[in-house]
Amino acid sequence: MNTLNEAQNENMTSELNSSVPIKPDYPQLLAGYIPEEEYARQRGVTLRTCQRDRALRQAPPYVVIGRQIYYNVESLRIWLQKREQTEDRSPQSFSRRRA
Repeated sequence: MNTLNEAQNENMTSELNSSVPIKPDYPQLLAGYIPEEEYARQRGVTLRTCQRDRALRQAPPYVVIGRQIYYNVESLRIWLQKREQTEDRSPQSFSRRRA
């Protein structure tokens, strides 16, 4: 009985191995890009927020392929660095109330 189970396991393993696609030697077309859903998840906002930012032209650079939106990871990093703010502690930076 053990021999029968071992034979079945070997057949199943060989079937699984034969169905695993072999990676090609050329680079993936979308390597370095993430879909909009992943960008929203990493940013901690909803997909709708990302869509609204794009409509308001406040979004990082993106690529449209069909109906899908993709972001280049390196472009996202550059965009974030450009938006980096330093805290200005000078007294002139505070708005003054008029009485």
